[in-house]
Amino acid sequence: MKLAPIVGSVLLVLAPLVHAQSGTPRAWQQRIDVEIDLPVPVVSLESANPFSIPVDQPPQLVSSTPPKKLDVEGVARVAAYVNPKGECLGGVPMELPFPGLTTSILEEIKGTRFDPAKIADKTVGSWVVLGLNLAGRVKESSVGSPTFELPDPTSPPEPATPLRVAPSGLLLRAPFEAQNGLTTFASPRRLKVKAPGQDADIPVRALVHITAGGRCDRFVPLNLEPGLHRWLSAYLATWRLEPAQKDGVPHEAWAVWSARAQLKLSGIDSNGVTVLRDLSFEPPKTEP
Repeated sequence: MKLAPIVGSVLLVLAPLVHAQSGTPRAWQQRIDVEIDLPVPVVSLESANPFSIPVDQPPQLVSSTPPKKLDVEGVARVAAYVNPKGECLGGVPMELPFPGLTTSILEEIKGTRFDPAKIADKTVGSWVVLGLNLAGRVKESSVGSPTFELPDPTSPPEPATPLRVAPSGLLLRAPFEAQNGLTTFASPRRLKVKAPGQDADIPVRALVHITAGGRCDRFVPLNLEPGLHRWLSAYLATWRLEPAQKDGVPHEAWAVWSARAQLKLSGIDSNGVTVLRDLSFEPPKTEP
């Protein structure tokens, strides 16, 4: 590739000696413009992790107090299939804020009556995405098997991808109209979700920032349901640590923390439902 020419000034000197006594151009001097092509420089891309701070050893947890009697809340996003009669034939969870909610939510949705979607005055089958506001309480919690690892300096850690639940065969074959062609969205007449209390044993993983004073002051959740982020934040606030070391002195550092959490969750209740018109769902196409 050729750079845009850079115009330089070249002074042609036709005599061996130029006297500086006079600034008047001589007849043997001539100023001309010449195009000079400069080569395009090569730039090397380096993989870098902005969370990687070089230290000699990672931080070590000294003490912590897992929270109890802590209220938590989150939003479940679920796609529901509604036929032209307003009957919900089933659904697919897209995002759940707490563990163990799939069965309870899908059973409640399947038993709900809907006002069906319409194109003009005609009722049609459709998929609709619902947002369910859910709330509960962490009654007791404990955390075991904690480990700290320094981040890979070449690439940032990535959050875990939620598992996708595939629709049943019946829902895969159910006829539906695309969302952008609807004039009216399907809407539940009344929907209230209740899930029983449970004991959950779950893996937890987070990128945590530990100060030189041995406190955690911020974090990035990597593997944890979003409704439990408040629980993790409250837990991290109780940490007391031996900070990372560099050249024999305490130093701030990011670390990847992993552990297993045992939670006693109260019953989960919904306190509102919204039709999420800006989200859509279409089941994967089946082979003919």
